[in-house]
Amino acid sequence: MDFGLTQPQELLRDSIARFLAQDVDIERVRRVMDSESGRDEAIHGQLGDQGITGLLIDMDLGGSELGMQEAAIAAQELGRAAAPVNFHSAYVLAPLMLAGADAGDRKSTLLKGIAEGSLLITPILEAPVDDGRIEGTVLYVPDAAWSDAFLLETAGSLYLVDASVSGIGITPLETVDDTRRVAEVTFSGIDLGAAESLGGSAENTRRAVQAAQIALGADALGAAQKGLHIAVEYARERKQFDRVIGSFQAVKHMCAEVLAEVDPVQSLLWHAADAWDDGSDEIDHLAPLLKAHATDVASNAVTMTTQVFGGMGFTHECDMHIFYKRAGYDRQMLGNPTALREEAAAVMYG
Repeated sequence: MDFGLTQPQELLRDSIARFLAQDVDIERVRRVMDSESGRDEAIHGQLGDQGITGLLIDMDLGGSELGMQEAAIAAQELGRAAAPVNFHSAYVLAPLMLAGADAGDRKSTLLKGIAEGSLLITPILEAPVDDGRIEGTVLYVPDAAWSDAFLLETAGSLYLVDASVSGIGITPLETVDDTRRVAEVTFSGIDLGAAESLGGSAENTRRAVQAAQIALGADALGAAQKGLHIAVEYARERKQFDRVIGSFQAVKHMCAEVLAEVDPVQSLLWHAADAWDDGSDEIDHLAPLLKAHATDVASNAVTMTTQVFGGMGFTHECDMHIFYKRAGYDRQMLGNPTALREEAAAVMYG
């Protein structure tokens, strides 16, 4: 089976890469990372202008009506650029969950806003709903501090809660990746009847989560590839004992080992994305396996390539820590590798 990119997919990849290189360079990433809020107010609109926010949204709603392969391409390039955006949450999980809603015109309005990049909706899975009230605390919610609304899922049903309503408390939390902030969200007894019921189904939410796991795996792969590229370029230029350090066997072997670990992940990514697009039953084990393996490999890869820089690699001035932290963030969101491998094993072997 050929998992290579088609010409339109290559054009999409190149277009996104050019946009990120020109408008979301590492200096912009560092400004977001070092800021108190961690928010880049312009990036969502810019992503909307590029069509990245609407890849998975129908064309009649302002999207591109593409598939998971194209979303994975975007996620990989965003990871490669360390772009300060939770693509997996805002532009994969949220629109796909909404796509399975029963809300008709209201659903269309929400999806149009997402496609434009003007509406930021943050999903919360297994929301704390009990006896008709939304009450409890949810940890590590992406973009919570500036979300327009929260999309709550409980027992397969979806509810939309405006972020400005009384009874919602948001406390920023420290996280490994300061380019993508998270927060603790506390719901203080909000009547479920006051939330906007959108219908939905558990099966649709399950597929949306699998798509988001693929996006996280793609993001981590992009970060690992960028980390390797930076390390190899440095090894070609940095001299020690009148020789570039890339000529030393230890450095060459380190970079070669990382390449040997990272490269096969690309095939696994395309296999999982293709299975999702085809609606194959294989996706039930491929999505968690991809996310577990890709993020594990990425974390290990950036750890090793950081060592190419010696002691400087661990300083704030060196860019390597940005990609190390990105891989670590991707590793923990929507299930850690151990839990995901257990999930995949249960699907495969019962």
